[in-house]
Amino acid sequence: MASRNNGIKEYIAQFILIVFSVVLGLYLSERIEERKQIQESNDLLATIKTELKDNISLLEKWAPYHKKIKEKLDSLSTDTMFIEQFVKDRNILFEKLFTRGTFMSIMPASDGWEIAKSHPLVVKIDYDKYLILSRIYNQQERTFEPALEMFELLNSKDVNIKKDAKSNLELMYNRLFEFVARENQLMDFYKEAEKKLDLKVDIEVSN
Repeated sequence: MASRNNGIKEYIAQFILIVFSVVLGLYLSERIEERKQIQESNDLLATIKTELKDNISLLEKWAPYHKKIKEKLDSLSTDTMFIEQFVKDRNILFEKLFTRGTFMSIMPASDGWEIAKSHPLVVKIDYDKYLILSRIYNQQERTFEPALEMFELLNSKDVNIKKDAKSNLELMYNRLFEFVARENQLMDFYKEAEKKLDLKVDIEVSN
């Protein structure tokens, strides 16, 4: 009888040990996976952080230049002598406006953000930080729409025909004015990100 009881106790002890081992294994596996996810989330946000810092540097370089172009175009669009020259040769507008030979050599990137948005671990990002990032990249996308419209008009074959030359210059100025205004707002958003996301250190995510 005692031997039978000992056998039952041994069986129960083995069963408890097996259950404990399984539960412990599952717990450790979950913790390892959780740490892996947090690390991957931090990697995603580190990529966005680098991208934003590059975008800020890019805008700081080009925004003052775009403002000068806007001021020049404002003056030229009301200059009768220049308008007559523009009607004869559309290239004079490029020569007068783009002293660097270009409008902007490269646009702010959004690859890191696009990858993060489609990543399943995007839910690990703190909501407030996600909201800030969303606002920044939405504004970044909207910012260059007026500039593209301006260049479409600029490249139109009829842009400098005599009857429309002055109005086309004014229309280009309006698009450029809108672009510069959006660019300034984008810079404000970047500054907000520098403060609230603390771009000087690694961005953290919620556990």
